[in-house]
Amino acid sequence: MRLEEKTAIVTGGAGGIGEAVCLAFAEEGADVVVADIIEDKARQVCDAITSMGRKSIPAALDVTSKSQVDAMVDRVLAEFGKIDILVNAAGILMGGAIEDVAEQDWDRVMAVNLKGTFLCSQAVGKKMIARRKGSIVNLASVAGHMPQVGLNAYSPSKAGVLMLTKIMAVEWAAHGVRVNAVSPGPTETAMALSVYDTEQKLNRRKKAIPMNRFASPDEIAKAVLYLGSDESGFVTGDSLVIDGGSLNSMFHLVGLMPDAG
Repeated sequence: MRLEEKTAIVTGGAGGIGEAVCLAFAEEGADVVVADIIEDKARQVCDAITSMGRKSIPAALDVTSKSQVDAMVDRVLAEFGKIDILVNAAGILMGGAIEDVAEQDWDRVMAVNLKGTFLCSQAVGKKMIARRKGSIVNLASVAGHMPQVGLNAYSPSKAGVLMLTKIMAVEWAAHGVRVNAVSPGPTETAMALSVYDTEQKLNRRKKAIPMNRFASPDEIAKAVLYLGSDESGFVTGDSLVIDGGSLNSMFHLVGLMPDAG
């Protein structure tokens, strides 16, 4: 029970990696706030958590709205009294060539992925600084470390998340607040799979990964669990890459690998 008596907020907790994180945290003893713009799905995740004997509440949240973020933080403090862990898992992805991306799509991706991470971290970070204790884990991406063809605004937004993570880690370390990131490679979520409109494209992408498969959301959640827990007490400003070896392969840049034989 690595998170016993801990209270965690997980944005984007209603599905994908965020949902896997919520359930992993609950299994380790945490009470979990499932914050998501889709409240009905957030409630379903809360029901699964409460069935484990943990306390959980849904929070309808648009992470791009400062007023909503601040209200959510106030509500969590009123109900739980503290916030030990924040996981910024809310994110969106829009595929397509960079020359074709619409301005409003660029702005939306940047707002959710980067601004949302900033707003939630700032609001929760202030409370953690006051307690001189806390852990923030941001969901970045291998696409933030290296360019990924066809992800237009997504790659720059995740690169921004990586730098934001480092800035907060350096500034808040003296206050007992740790800030880290997890950088998943392609993961079996509805968002990631939406990029590949044919089985052929999906299979070619898998071949660009040395382990020849996508990660499961549970595999990413385990890394988030480590960074959120006290086991990583001397780790801050880092990004844990979980990509099946992609960053070590030149084929990751273009998503191609020669067919064997």
